[in-house]
Amino acid sequence: MTRLTLAFALFGAMTVVPATAFAMEPYLPKSPKAFTKVDVDSNGKVTATEITPRAEKRFDRVDTDRNGAVSAAEIEASLQKAMERRRDRILADLDTNKDGAISRAELDASVDRLIAAADADRDGGVTLDEAKSYRLAKLRKPATPTGEQAN
Repeated sequence: MTRLTLAFALFGAMTVVPATAFAMEPYLPKSPKAFTKVDVDSNGKVTATEITPRAEKRFDRVDTDRNGAVSAAEIEASLQKAMERRRDRILADLDTNKDGAISRAELDASVDRLIAAADADRDGGVTLDEAKSYRLAKLRKPATPTGEQAN
């Protein structure tokens, strides 16, 4: 696997969770932290009663004209805003010289940082277990004062 392929695979995996954050459709929590938030009665199970308020909140956020229905245009606008935030986050993380573009050198340096951060046993490679642990640790990091996920 080339460095570029590896980089796109790793960054793609890191963005799966944020991508679900702007999805309007109901979904089941995928991480222990998200599950605990949804499992309001802490019985180890989520029910429609527990998921519905979160789904309705997302619905209301997308229903910008407040007519009780979400149009294709409203979904498109919501997705566009999310993609702009994602673009800005990617540039903030990878464009280290802040010139508005990501060079191959910046990408390579980012891959090196990612591997170093996830390589728990410092053997120069990342196992699937290390990748899972790293991803869970990223999910557990608190948000910064601006609301962005800490690196």
